[in-house]
Amino acid sequence: MSGERSIASRYAAALFELHQDGIDIASSLNKVAQVAGNEDAQALLKNTQITAENRAKAVLKAASVKDEHVLRLVVMLCARNKAVLLPYIDEMLEALIREANAQVMVNVTVASKLSAALASKLKESISSGLGKSVDLNVETDASILGGLVLNIGDRQIDHSVRGRINGLKRALSV
Repeated sequence: MSGERSIASRYAAALFELHQDGIDIASSLNKVAQVAGNEDAQALLKNTQITAENRAKAVLKAASVKDEHVLRLVVMLCARNKAVLLPYIDEMLEALIREANAQVMVNVTVASKLSAALASKLKESISSGLGKSVDLNVETDASILGGLVLNIGDRQIDHSVRGRINGLKRALSV
């Protein structure tokens, strides 16, 4: 898995250079990566009896994408039997673009649905704390009981009731 991520990061870096040169490939790549994540599409992409170009064209057609840069990328990946990396490449390219734009993706888990006003306030607060623009993804999970859990990159900040109860359990069991 880490070897695949390493290879995908090289492709993402190359695509990011295209992005910096003004070639918008991210939205097309995202559509293709979503299709490539499908089991049937993965079977097609791995089928070496079909030419790499025909496999790539089939996936691009399914994704309704006509971008020549993406076509060349998918053909190359199919020829090298690396087309399964498309979702990783897309994920890493999005992260590079967000980082370049000083944006951070923050996943927030709350016990019950947030109002639009509270979500906006939370987004502003996190943005000012990080000093970057924030894309907020809010999920609900009643099992946290209350509070919230923030996932910022590889960091997790747990201010949930469940987290505090688990902390107390660990402290009392010592």
